[in-house]
Amino acid sequence: MRDIIGLALVLVVLRVRGENINDGYCVDGKCFVFHVDSASFDAAQLVCQEKGGHLMTVRTENAADGLGGLLNGASGDFWLGLKYAGDQCSNSNDGLKGYRWVTGDNKTQYVNWKSDLRVFLKWTERPCNDRIEGYLCEYDNPGYCLPLSIHAPWHNAPWSCEVFVGGCDYKCIQKGQSYACICQPGFELDTNGVACNKQDDDPCAECEHKCTRAGDALACTCRPGFQLSADGKSCEECKPGFHIEGGVCVDDDKCESAPCEHYCINTDGSYHCECFEGFIQSMEDMHKCKMHCEKNICPAECDPNNNAQCSCPDGFLVEEEDFEGSGIIMFCMVVCILLLVCLAHCIMRRLSKIKYLILYVNINILDLDNVRKTETYLAQV
Repeated sequence: MRDIIGLALVLVVLRVRGENINDGYCVDGKCFVFHVDSASFDAAQLVCQEKGGHLMTVRTENAADGLGGLLNGASGDFWLGLKYAGDQCSNSNDGLKGYRWVTGDNKTQYVNWKSDLRVFLKWTERPCNDRIEGYLCEYDNPGYCLPLSIHAPWHNAPWSCEVFVGGCDYKCIQKGQSYACICQPGFELDTNGVACNKQDDDPCAECEHKCTRAGDALACTCRPGFQLSADGKSCEECKPGFHIEGGVCVDDDKCESAPCEHYCINTDGSYHCECFEGFIQSMEDMHKCKMHCEKNICPAECDPNNNAQCSCPDGFLVEEEDFEGSGIIMFCMVVCILLLVCLAHCIMRRLSKIKYLILYVNINILDLDNVRKTETYLAQV
């Protein structure tokens, strides 16, 4: 992380907020210019380079003495031309503590590290991507303070969007021939035109993931794989058996993989199996089905390609065909029918005798047995 650390000069003298100061000072054949313009380390270095210089190197007591007058009326943090080199520990005994000037060397006759609470004109560390109040540029001037067009118009941010996002905190947009900064939802553009300040009544302040503009309103949204909770601010993952679709957790189709032998019924977050008519689920494996019959005689399930291969429900046996046995059964049935017919005939004869006796009550039943077919008797009434 220390490879992104630069150094900023910390001042304690108050200044009027919003005042743009671009003053110059020359000493030891070099000229220094003070810019009150919010910028990161790299953006400040770029502005200095566009004018033929670089961020200020304070190598001598004379250069340090000139800072008091140059920075009169200003306060805040301002970039110097020191950047961590990454090849030494920052607490090294070396005067620059592992830092190098933007010119690439570490030669210096002067250091002024912050070591106590008195921070006036002291050096302290800041992350290079911090946007601070301003910066100090240095220009080589062999002619000893020849005009540097210090008072010519300076191009304050936002500049071209292709260069460090135009110096904007969030995003830079081009409007014709000019550029403008815009802020993310929940922030508003500062009066300096580049910084973004958090809104007091920020509707996105409590969004767990993201805040998205929906028409004229702002709403919390979630990253892929999450859905917005009922509170409209926090995000939650989908439960097992669900997937995200259109920002909402949708039930997976568990039957798509055909886990059941017969029917598969998809339910909310799960599924269950059902069987065809005449079958029930196996107790060993609820995905499987087995034959089931509640009658005494049930049809067998046979292989359509081989009728000899048949199976029965649990507790039943396949009835094998026995033509000899079938013939015996048929013979017995015929005999039984004949016996029944004979029995009926005998019963009818006996009934007819009983009727005769009823009509002729004076006839001796013993005499009837002695009557021959050729003899005729006259019954006396």
